[in-house]
This record gives sequence, C-alpha cells and structure tokens, in this order.
Amino acid sequence: MKGPVRGKSISFRYATPDDAAFVFGLRTDSSRNKFVSTVTGEVEDQRRWLESYKLREQRDEEHYFIVEQNGEQVGTVRIYDLRPTSFCWGSWMMKPGVSGTTALESAILLYEFAFFELGFSHSHFDVRIENERVVAFHKRFGAKIVRTTALDHFFEYSRSDYEKIRPKYAKFLVT
Repeated sequence: MKGPVRGKSISFRYATPDDAAFVFGLRTDSSRNKFVSTVTGEVEDQRRWLESYKLREQRDEEHYFIVEQNGEQVGTVRIYDLRPTSFCWGSWMMKPGVSGTTALESAILLYEFAFFELGFSHSHFDVRIENERVVAFHKRFGAKIVRTTALDHFFEYSRSDYEKIRPKYAKFLVT
C-alpha cells in the first residue's frame, strides 16, 4: 500500500469499510449509476465488500480511493485488474454538484499514481458506448479505442501518451 495521493484541490485516501454508506449512496443514485455495474443489497453488503477489498489492497491487487475535497467525500475511483505492465481503472463516480474540474483532477491524480508511483506503462479500461461524455473525455486525453462490442468501447492508454498531455494539466499537480 502506498501513501496518500494529493493534488491542488483534492486528495485520495484508501476506502475503508466505514465508507460503505457513502459508496452505496453513490452507486445506488439513479442520476449517477447508469453506466456502472448494478448494486444490490444494503449498506451492510457494501461494508462487507469493502472488507474483502481491504484484503486485495493488502496484497497490492487493487487500489480503491475515496476522493476528498476540503475533508469532504466527493467521489470514488478504483485501480484493479492489475497486469504486469497495465492496470484497469473505473468505479469513477462523483457525487452530484461536484465540478467537472474536480473529476478531471481525479483522473490526473489517478494516472500520476498508477504511472509514476506504481510504475505501470499502460492502462486498459472499458466505457459504455452510451456514456458519450466519458468516451469523449478519454479520447481528449489521447486514449485509443482498440475494440468495440455492442455495449462497450475498450480503450488503451500509455504512460507516454499521458506524458504528452501532462504539461497542460500541471496546474493540478502538487510540485
């Protein structure tokens, strides 16, 4: 497990079972969950899932973060499906009313952590075709669609591609 991740206006901390109500609330919010896997059960089921996640975190198999701004929980993001040189990321959700700039900064911090702290050279992830705003976001960053199914676009993104756009977003990084 690595230390905290900090940007100019947000930070990441590792999710704990005590975050179950917040995570469950995000994942069951109909204005937020159209493009994520369905959640069933109750807050206690989310707590149990987070307890099992902590075991994967200890084995360095997964990193699930709570995004905080001014000490308040504002979102989640997760790194998983770790391969020798590549990681997948998702569970990227912000609570209603959070600015697009905060979401952008969270993506930048995620790439900083995965590429420079964890040492990955590539990322792989999928986005629902209907999630046009997120598809456009990843394309603007330089991610490439490598495959498409009836439901999803599958992307790849390299550290070298990120390094090309990194100066544009340096204002979000703590130096």
